[in-house]
Amino acid sequence: MAFNSFSFLLWFLPLALAGYAAASRGGARWAKLWLIVMSLLFYACGAWRSIPVLLLSVAGNVVLLHVIAAGHRYRAWLAATGVVANLALLGWFKYAVPVLGVDTGLPLGISFFTFVQIGSLLSQAFSDEPAPRTWDQVLFVLFFPTITSGPILNSRETMPQFARSDSWRLTATDLSVGSGFFIIGLLKKGLLADPLGPLVADGFANADSLTLPAAWWTAVAWSLQLYFDFSGYTDMAIGLGWMFGFRLPDNFDQPYKARCVIDYWQRWHMSLTRFLMNNVHAPLTLTVLRWRRRRDLAIDDKARRTASGFVTMMVGPILVTMLLIGVWHGPRWTYVLFGLLHAMFLLVNHAWRLWRGPVLPTGVAVALTYGAVLVGAVLFRASTPTEAAAVLAGMTGAHGIGYSPADVRPLLNALWVAALFVVIWFAPTTRQFMLRAPGIRLSWAPTPRWAAAFGCGVTLGILAAGGTGEFVYFRF
Repeated sequence: MAFNSFSFLLWFLPLALAGYAAASRGGARWAKLWLIVMSLLFYACGAWRSIPVLLLSVAGNVVLLHVIAAGHRYRAWLAATGVVANLALLGWFKYAVPVLGVDTGLPLGISFFTFVQIGSLLSQAFSDEPAPRTWDQVLFVLFFPTITSGPILNSRETMPQFARSDSWRLTATDLSVGSGFFIIGLLKKGLLADPLGPLVADGFANADSLTLPAAWWTAVAWSLQLYFDFSGYTDMAIGLGWMFGFRLPDNFDQPYKARCVIDYWQRWHMSLTRFLMNNVHAPLTLTVLRWRRRRDLAIDDKARRTASGFVTMMVGPILVTMLLIGVWHGPRWTYVLFGLLHAMFLLVNHAWRLWRGPVLPTGVAVALTYGAVLVGAVLFRASTPTEAAAVLAGMTGAHGIGYSPADVRPLLNALWVAALFVVIWFAPTTRQFMLRAPGIRLSWAPTPRWAAAFGCGVTLGILAAGGTGEFVYFRF
């Protein structure tokens, strides 16, 4: 059930809020139970056949968390066993099943709820705290705003909110701020992202015949669709969490304003980047540094500027991490190439810094970064490397260089793209707007004027929801 569907907007969300208001009168236990029940209902509406897999995963990890908490010196081994078991389940459904041709279907959101639980196991392994209470952990994993597409919650940061014993109630402030986040996300999805979808699909379906302007339009339009789709989903998830009193982490922070690819990955899918940086890149880097120290090899920037130092301390950890980011999205060669391409971009970026390359003007840096990201976006969208190569070839003029002279689409497309980039570059983030960040001239306030504006916004959002496609990250 997508957040922008009529079923979610017109019956699920009102029922969830009304039931929560009633259940919270009985205290934290009843409020949590209600949210668990509604989260299971939300999941079942989208993938009821996957409920047994979800419950098996959650139950197994809850048991293992308690075993790790009581395991003392064997905690690391128990956590490692749990990580392997989770990855095995993920690998079976996401990679083995498609290869073997078994028609079981991919459990909805398995990449997200698997990583959330792996994070919980690793956090518990290095903590002296007792294991989370069962129902707290269950709600933490199942919470419906995040279970299908993230953000990937960090247990150390977010679990205290699920484990709290008070403040389980609806408040006017939470509802108004949360509704603002949600409505803005709904408008991004329905009015900005979805209209681009059919045009992008048509472009990739005819990749071999895309002329120069058509290929660039297809690639740029896809990058904009992905941007506003993911940004809209993030706003909606944060807004839903806020309505129920939870402060979910950001997952998206104006990535197309990034001045380098390093900065881009600190702004795009932030929860996935942070998860893999903390649990893959950092441990690999630490292992390499320890290995070099045992051999009396330097580990400073001067050492990194040598061929062997750069390969061991930079290339290895980054290559593995970005390859995992690519493979995480699914069993397609285009995802693998996407990860490898961004690994190359990051290595070039780090080399530029290590060898003290000149600081580029902001406009040039942003344009180069977006160009690199655009090539990666084509790989990310294409079904096969051949299709991606055809689109990229079209962008060089290999399939021709022009539209028909009577065709008005180039001007309309250029105006549309320009308008969307104005929003990207000059509009504040939803968080800045809703929380009235310092320096933001136009921001939300609890006034009748803004109530009327958001009333119009939700009407437009509901009207745009008819025929709306699913969120891009629902497939992962």
